[in-house]
Amino acid sequence: MPQPQAVTTQAEQAPFILNAQVFVQSTEALSVPARVLAQSLDLHMLPTGAAPASGATRIRFEQLSLDSKVSGAYRLKIGSEEVLIQAAEPSGAFYATQTLLQLLPQEAKRTLSAGRFELPAADISDAPRFEWRGIMVDVARHFHDVKRVKGVIDQMALYKLNRLHLHLSDDQGWRLAIKAYPKLSTVGGRGDHSRPDAPAQFYSADDIRSIVRYAAERYIEVVPEIDMPGHSGAAARAYPEYFDGLVTFNPAKPETYHFIDTVLGELAALFPGRYIHFGGDEVWVEKTRWAQMPEVVAMAQDLTPAGQAPQMKFVEAEFARRMVQLIQKHQRVPIAWDEVIAAGLREGMVVQWWRMDHPEAVLTALNQGQSVILSPSDRMYLDYAAGLGEPGAPWEGNTGGPVSVEKIVAWEPMPEGLGEAQRQRVLGIEAPLWTENVRSEAYLQFMLYPRLAAVAEVAWRQQARSEPKAFVKRLAPHIARWKAQGLNVRGGLADAHQYRLH
Repeated sequence: MPQPQAVTTQAEQAPFILNAQVFVQSTEALSVPARVLAQSLDLHMLPTGAAPASGATRIRFEQLSLDSKVSGAYRLKIGSEEVLIQAAEPSGAFYATQTLLQLLPQEAKRTLSAGRFELPAADISDAPRFEWRGIMVDVARHFHDVKRVKGVIDQMALYKLNRLHLHLSDDQGWRLAIKAYPKLSTVGGRGDHSRPDAPAQFYSADDIRSIVRYAAERYIEVVPEIDMPGHSGAAARAYPEYFDGLVTFNPAKPETYHFIDTVLGELAALFPGRYIHFGGDEVWVEKTRWAQMPEVVAMAQDLTPAGQAPQMKFVEAEFARRMVQLIQKHQRVPIAWDEVIAAGLREGMVVQWWRMDHPEAVLTALNQGQSVILSPSDRMYLDYAAGLGEPGAPWEGNTGGPVSVEKIVAWEPMPEGLGEAQRQRVLGIEAPLWTENVRSEAYLQFMLYPRLAAVAEVAWRQQARSEPKAFVKRLAPHIARWKAQGLNVRGGLADAHQYRLH
């Protein structure tokens, strides 16, 4: 899981015997994932170019160009004398190793020195459907430390997910140390959704480097988000001079953009990936103080077509436009939630669609030449209940029933009626886990697993709309493995009882 593109079993052939005498051999190009596999199974890694002894069995990595539009393709051939992993790049070889590890029992590494396992002869050809296969964790509403984040990364890697989006700031908390503005973390980092007076909690620069490095070793790119101009109450507590007196930036003040530019510069230095997310959602201009601020009203008048009353939506769009320019200045690709499209933003960027009742935003973005990530709340929001009567966010994502594994895997994400150029700009899917109601590690795990595997299935497999009953059957051993690892997994309704309130 995810289901590979093609699997051919070869029952007439003898199985591959995996024991402590098996060697791992690789070309230099794929040596990193080969070494990781050798370490995970406690096998001997041959030096590059060396040959194993005559008659020895091996797991061999070979660089080979494969026909795939998206990076990460691999071929895994299991024979009686050799397991052959072929891939064009290290990520594909790494994904092949994850498939191989899924074929082994949980205790494989612990018992390999004294035992053996049989791998049935098979030929697996596989490649991902989408470039973007993501999970978002909101660490602003409730803070989740480095250990928890790395635990999520471990499970993402096993299921071939490759984007971790961290929502680092919101009204409840700012979770990243910024050298130029230390009060963002020391003041803005205080409190969370449950406890406004909680001591400051945030990641240091070293914490972020550790997370980014850990993710990169598993071929996962970390995408930081600083939410602007709204959802910025924590930053406003720290530096009110850049805000409207509430939770929204003052978009008419030049110093605001210097402040943001400096923050983005430090963000770009800490996160070497290609993307920076600037939020842009739920500005709700009527709930800001913009209309009472003469400089913002003047800005609105300048931006509104002649003869019309000043409209704040043009201010919202102009702020977003400047965010795009600033992020591009730092040589990153900007991402924002789909409200920026409703405000009128047309700049080149990535739009993350979440408002299920506004499907037109996807087509508008694609028609404007923008790329899109699909995160509709009724299919992808992991803070919503997984089953009827279970705990979860009570908002619009409940339309059509709980966000169950069955509902997730029955979804075909690609919108109908798109031309080939438009389809190419649909980067993939991402499942957000907002944490207003997710404080503990146990509850974080309960909401993530096993739905993370369902998200991975939709993001990876070529055949759309997995049959829910068949998927649930395939899921059962994965749930058992998670529970054996000590993770708090929702295997069924009974597992939700610990969260019920009476």
